[in-house]
Amino acid sequence: MSVRPTQQLSGGKLLSSIRAELAPYRDQIAPLNKQVAVIRFAAEQTDPGLWQRRMEASRVSAVQKEKAFSQLGYQVDHQVLSGRTSAADFAALIDRHSADPRTSAVIVQYPPPPHLAPLVQRLAPEKDIDGLLGDRSLQQACATADGITRVVRPFAQDDPKIAVVGGQGFVGSGVVRLLQQDGLRVESLDAGDDLRRTRNADIVVSATGNPHVLTDEHIRPHHRLVVDSGFMPQPDGSIAGDIAPSAQQIPQYITPVPGGIGPVEMAVLMDRIVRQEVDPGRDPWSVPQVAYLSRGEMAARSNLAPAAGAVAQQVNQPADGRSNAGRQEPGISRNGGEQSR
Repeated sequence: MSVRPTQQLSGGKLLSSIRAELAPYRDQIAPLNKQVAVIRFAAEQTDPGLWQRRMEASRVSAVQKEKAFSQLGYQVDHQVLSGRTSAADFAALIDRHSADPRTSAVIVQYPPPPHLAPLVQRLAPEKDIDGLLGDRSLQQACATADGITRVVRPFAQDDPKIAVVGGQGFVGSGVVRLLQQDGLRVESLDAGDDLRRTRNADIVVSATGNPHVLTDEHIRPHHRLVVDSGFMPQPDGSIAGDIAPSAQQIPQYITPVPGGIGPVEMAVLMDRIVRQEVDPGRDPWSVPQVAYLSRGEMAARSNLAPAAGAVAQQVNQPADGRSNAGRQEPGISRNGGEQSR
């Protein structure tokens, strides 16, 4: 357990704030009669269970995107394709949206079926709002990686060590790149690495999509922030993140699943399209500074706890040899808390 209770960073609250901030742009966007295309794939009943769960996660994300863009005044062309869609048909769809002046942005929900993934590169770079094209994209990284980086920055003002688990993946590599561009110390961990090396970090970002890959063996009370970007529907209907339940109450701050990085991603996409379409001079939103304890401060508090216990024991044993256990001092309740005033 943490020295003080773990606090959750609500992505939902942040998204609500950004929605309210961007709401005035709707009056400029709606008359343009523009649209955003969101393309996802549906699983077949005969598909493996893991693929079905990934497609369900894709569905949830696509619905959130549809809502986010609609609130800004865009029409949303939400297309659901079969995993058996031919390469020719998928290429034609990408080409049509790329050439359509009415389409402001195109998002392909990941992962697409393997035989179609290379065709995403046909997308026009100016319509790649989610950074799917890698080096060809006008975006520095995908929206999820961008959002994670924005969440991390307020916790990284004193040159902390940051561990990114899944650092070679689509999201994780973007996080590593953006944090390194900020001049921060980043260790990328992936399959085959000893994930217990997260213990040496001050901040942990997990972007593997592997349910409960990090446990109380990996997360420590000195971790000022743990970012869990996992979102994997389970057969029982629950949602699992990368952080196991046994570790969720250990760090100082954690992003919950669901309700953490998912809404943050939506806030980034809304911010990006507003700056692209109607207000290029607008600064990207940022997360306000958060109070946290450094590793040294955490160690000091941990050392004070046993000493405080020893002092309390001495106080409860006065010179006459009788215990103070039943006595009540002014302003202190019998349960140890401060009396209400």
